[in-house]
Amino acid sequence: MKTRSDQKKEEAMGQAVSDEPAHATLNAGEVQERIAMRAYELYRERGAIDGYDLDDWLEAEQIIIGSEAHPERGILQ
Repeated sequence: MKTRSDQKKEEAMGQAVSDEPAHATLNAGEVQERIAMRAYELYRERGAIDGYDLDDWLEAEQIIIGSEAHPERGILQ
């Protein structure tokens, strides 16, 4: 027989799992690879001008992680 505290623990664990962001289902390597590919695309779109690698990475990170958390906002390639 489950005690009241056991039931509360199970409920809390169920909520923690359901509150995870969508990108948590991908492994870190897959997310990093997608970010790297998108950052390179941004670099190419800008005319392959050097010196903006951090800007490209951060923008790509926002696009990829943001679109994973809200799939209706972006398209993953």
